[in-house]
Amino acid sequence: MRDGLCRFAFTLRQKKDAMAHLYKAGQMVELRSAPKHSSRLSGPCEILSCLPHDKGPLLYRVQSQLEGIQRVVEEVDLSPSDISKATSEPLKSVFSIAVRKR
Repeated sequence: MRDGLCRFAFTLRQKKDAMAHLYKAGQMVELRSAPKHSSRLSGPCEILSCLPHDKGPLLYRVQSQLEGIQRVVEEVDLSPSDISKATSEPLKSVFSIAVRKR
């Protein structure tokens, strides 16, 4: 009886590890653009948190570096990125150069 319980616990642990989140909080990734019915842009984003998971797709809360807004997205919509946090900050407006206080 005890051996069966140990095997069951080991199997559950294997399944949980197999469904672990691929990305970690603080990591930079590339967000794929959404289907036609959404206005989501593709581009760099930061993983803010890995959302709890029981079944269904693995979900993340991310913040887009281009839009500056947070979204919940599926893991399949993300891909690894070579960009780092320091270089992914939004660029300053081109107009900030031309408009200066005197």
